[in-house]
Amino acid sequence: MDWLPMHSGHPLMVHLPLVALPLAVLLDALNLRRSERPWRQVATVLWALGLTGAAAAVTTGLVAYNRVEHSELGHGVMTLHRNVALGAVVLFLLSGVARWRRPRSGPAVLVGALGVAAIVGAGYLGGEAVFRHAIGLPTAVLEQVMMERGGHVHGDEPDESPARPAVDSGSPKAAADSAVPHRHDHPDTVPHSH
Repeated sequence: MDWLPMHSGHPLMVHLPLVALPLAVLLDALNLRRSERPWRQVATVLWALGLTGAAAAVTTGLVAYNRVEHSELGHGVMTLHRNVALGAVVLFLLSGVARWRRPRSGPAVLVGALGVAAIVGAGYLGGEAVFRHAIGLPTAVLEQVMMERGGHVHGDEPDESPARPAVDSGSPKAAADSAVPHRHDHPDTVPHSH
């Protein structure tokens, strides 16, 4: 499977279920109050798309779980992400079956809402795995990026602006202050701000 990227296409697959399934649950919830056939029909299409997308996301996610480079600390986050995502899919399957067997089912909507909460949690953990633990980033690439950055970490350089005092990158305030636009002037790059 050398032709398959290390992440197995998982990042491409997660967006469909992340959008379709919560919308399907929302339309089913609206249908509880006002039984309108178009809402249920659209919800049914969203359920089909969302569950198909969830199957693709789980499949590619399980392949990626066994292939991506990661640290020991990142492994725990990755495992929790996998388990929460699998739990979300189980909840959505239960909700989908319940709504199919009994239209306008309050319990089906409730279980679907729990699935939405779980899928949001799984998405958050997936973001943590990638952006905090660099899961899926090959070690050679990570080393190259660190060399290009020269060990530069936002918050380490003193801020010349009197409006914002310099903050040590290890302080709790550093994360909040990083949202304030700032500039970096590197001799080999064009100055940029973000």
